[in-house]
Amino acid sequence: MPMCRLRRSPVLILVAAVVLARCEGEQPFAPQETTVLISATSLTFSAIGATQPLTAAVLDQRGDTMPGATITWSSNNTAVATVIPSPATAVVVTAAGNGSTQIVATSGTLTGQATVTVAQLTAQLVKVSGDAQTDTVGQQLPNPLVVQANDANGNPVPGVSVSFQVTQGGGSLSALSGPTIASGRTQARWSIGTTAGAPQAVTATAATGSAMPVTFDATAVSGPSPTVVLSAGNNQTGLAGFALNGSPAVLVRDAADVPMPNVRVDFAPSGGGSVTGTPAMTDVNGIATVGSWTVQLGTNTLTATVAGSGIVGNPVVFGATGASRAYAIDVRYLTSVTPAQREAFDSAKARWERLIYGDVPDGLATFDPETCGPGTPAINETIDDVIIFVQLDSIDGPGKIAGRAGPCIIRPSFLPGVGVMQFDTADVATLLSVGLLNEVILHEMGHVLGYGTIWRPAPNGLGLIVDGGGPDPHFIGAQALAAFDRSGGASYSAGVKVPVENCVGLPPSIACGAGSRDVHWRETVFEAELMTGFFGGPEPLSVISTASMGDLGYTVNYAASDPYTVTNPLALRVRAQRPSIELGDDILRLPIIVVDASGRVVQVIQPRRD
Repeated sequence: MPMCRLRRSPVLILVAAVVLARCEGEQPFAPQETTVLISATSLTFSAIGATQPLTAAVLDQRGDTMPGATITWSSNNTAVATVIPSPATAVVVTAAGNGSTQIVATSGTLTGQATVTVAQLTAQLVKVSGDAQTDTVGQQLPNPLVVQANDANGNPVPGVSVSFQVTQGGGSLSALSGPTIASGRTQARWSIGTTAGAPQAVTATAATGSAMPVTFDATAVSGPSPTVVLSAGNNQTGLAGFALNGSPAVLVRDAADVPMPNVRVDFAPSGGGSVTGTPAMTDVNGIATVGSWTVQLGTNTLTATVAGSGIVGNPVVFGATGASRAYAIDVRYLTSVTPAQREAFDSAKARWERLIYGDVPDGLATFDPETCGPGTPAINETIDDVIIFVQLDSIDGPGKIAGRAGPCIIRPSFLPGVGVMQFDTADVATLLSVGLLNEVILHEMGHVLGYGTIWRPAPNGLGLIVDGGGPDPHFIGAQALAAFDRSGGASYSAGVKVPVENCVGLPPSIACGAGSRDVHWRETVFEAELMTGFFGGPEPLSVISTASMGDLGYTVNYAASDPYTVTNPLALRVRAQRPSIELGDDILRLPIIVVDASGRVVQVIQPRRD
């Protein structure tokens, strides 16, 4: 405060009085808080837990610091930064999480602010797990490669792109890069290279920050190799000059015993045989199947070679035997036949001898005349393999029963030894003129050989038909069932496979009765097939029929069958036009005598009574 000094001169007494009066009228200076000043307006952190100091002062109107002023501190978002006052005019700011906030210093109604930004930077990339593993060459390691991105204080950093790269060994990765999650971690799966003992390495690198790359090592050791093995079709016997019933197939699996699809397999026969459908590719189950293998007489060899190296079992060798025809049908005419008629019987005989080629046991038969029906001769001989008596005579006039046939003497195995075929002379000329005599004879000869005639339940048959006389009779032989599926019937759902005639769903004009049902394939499913009870021509003899003869006990040749497809396996269907020939009651109703190899009668099966 300025001081007033007065001289004691009389002259100046009046002036002094005036000055004194002025000095005594001025007030003393009073400081007031006007500003809170913070030492920094912004702080930046690159690691959680990092700290920086802040100080603050309260200034008066002259800009002078006001000692003793009270200051309080706060953070607008403690998840980003926190403050610890120490002392009141100073604070320590600590980074708590990524983001931005303000640190506020308050004195009375005055505030000062500093902006705080926390943005973690990767200072270190560390291996968490997956290092130093050992596994078989080419395999995916059991544990993933896991890395963690940390900031300078060792806290995890999320959202960091980390790239993985195979740097040694030639293996592969499930992912080449990936962002870190909240834990700061990311991972990749590693399939090591295929060379045992070769160095194996993967390097992980953070895209941002100052972190050094890290390297994972692994050891590849020798292990199981891919393998090829026989799957089907080995050691078959088939009729020489024809394809085997089963197509050879191989199974290819990798080192982990998992089937390998899309692998090429070459099939090559030796000798005079031949194959179709080579090379073949393995399917989703790792199986490659040759189209067909036709064999020559005697020993045959087929080699299947898998493309590639180091495959255990490669190549695979199949063996097969080509056999001669050994099944003989002895056709004996009890009435005169024309050359054209004989040609039709010879054709049917030759066809069945291609379809059934394996020998059946010989057997002695001694019987009086007419044992196999009126007009049949006495029998006193060893039978090899079947004798068929043929009679052409009047049965019931034109357009009714064209023919009927069946066995009369059979072996204990139920395979026929002697049978009879009868044809109505009133129909034979018509059948020959329309080109159907060959097919009708072939059909009826099938009944003599056992088709439809020895299916019956035991003890009077082989028990190959179920629900006979019921709404859904069906043949249960395994060979016929498999052939039905292969021929387009796999999705059949209108009943049980393989459907046998039930006389349901046919036009009223078709006379389907007791003589047709249970002894033929079902017309509404098979339609144009030789062994249905109705002919519209032409009628192929399908592999289903051939396979059914195999179920009876014959050695059969599928390749001699005609091409055939089940036309409508999902629902019943009938041909638009009525079949031109109805075979009707074409099973010869004779007692069937079961004879053992010595000629002893062991059973007599009476005809079915409908």
